Amino acid sequence: MTVIVAILGLIVLIAIHEFGHMLTAKAFGVRVPEFGIGFGPALFKKKIGSTVYSFRIILLGGFAKIAGMGGDDGSATGMERTRSRDDDEGDEDDNELDDSERRIDGRRLDEAPAPDTYYAKPHWQRALIIFAGPAVNIVFAVLLFSSLFAIQGVPTQLEPEVQAIVEGSTAEEIGIEEGDRLIAMDGENIATWEGFTDEIGSREAGSEVAVTVERGGEEEVLTGELGTMMPDSDAPGADDPQLGVAPVVGEVSHSPILALWEGTQRTFEFAYLQISGLAMIITGQMNFFDNVTGPVGITAVGGEVMSQGVVASISLLAIISLILGVMNLLPILPLDGGHLLFIALEKIARRPISEETMGKVALLGLGLVLMLFVFATYADLSRIFGGEPLIPQ
Repeated sequence: MTVIVAILGLIVLIAIHEFGHMLTAKAFGVRVPEFGIGFGPALFKKKIGSTVYSFRIILLGGFAKIAGMGGDDGSATGMERTRSRDDDEGDEDDNELDDSERRIDGRRLDEAPAPDTYYAKPHWQRALIIFAGPAVNIVFAVLLFSSLFAIQGVPTQLEPEVQAIVEGSTAEEIGIEEGDRLIAMDGENIATWEGFTDEIGSREAGSEVAVTVERGGEEEVLTGELGTMMPDSDAPGADDPQLGVAPVVGEVSHSPILALWEGTQRTFEFAYLQISGLAMIITGQMNFFDNVTGPVGITAVGGEVMSQGVVASISLLAIISLILGVMNLLPILPLDGGHLLFIALEKIARRPISEETMGKVALLGLGLVLMLFVFATYADLSRIFGGEPLIPQ
């Protein structure tokens, strides 16, 4: 059941992505003949206004069919003649024009795009139509994180007292216990949690530290080597020093404004980790096979996380929504980032790029995306049959 819920969560994220494209297109007067969830034969269809809404049998994506894109509606309804057949007086002058003069935006004068199609719109409107999909996913992630902060509260005061200890951490090894108050590190007094984190951040992982704690009214000095945030991982920030303790929360705020601010910060923190991790994979600093998770892994882990409760489920949904948004901005056709790249190139060159050229580039990009999909799925299955965790540690 939890796996089914996870799949439904993915469908929702894909739907709002395509919904962003559709609403923006309609706002600029571009027709959207169909909005569909899934691929293959339609299980359900209903026309509302000028758009057919469909639900299809293969739930591996979705689409918003935008008039004029990819050769869609290029015939009677998608193209219009720019002059009247009865304009006999203009025939003689028109015949004197060379082929380049007979074209508008790369199309013949008698085949200019209809005003309600994609290519009839200025570059900035086309860019916003494309960008709207990833933007909606990113904004949705912000709203999900913000809702968690609004419900749980934003910690406004953290005490240098141990609330919990990370299993297998330095804190556990040297004997720190829950309820201990951190009062000094290497002889430097600690008055606040921020002071403690500053002391940790000023040291290197593996360095020897002496932590003074207050326990039962008595002071005790505990020594050991600082561990890392994520042992056995080459992900960004994995080598940052960590003692392995969580603080006592003194005060919390349920202010919607503060929750929105924290939700936005959390979203951009995850986005930075995602982008820097991708850059490290591309440059070879991180192993692709060990640091990628495909749809099989996401679905399986999604089902497991959702069984842990609402908070964990919302957090995972926010992270996946952010991943969809950021990954779709990669400058590779047929991803949204690829379309944005070609819109920019058209603007710079001041002339349209042919559908044939875009089709060839999109074919190469699609091959790359499918190859990544196959490798990621293989990595997922290898972890499953090898008894390894599906999400890289």
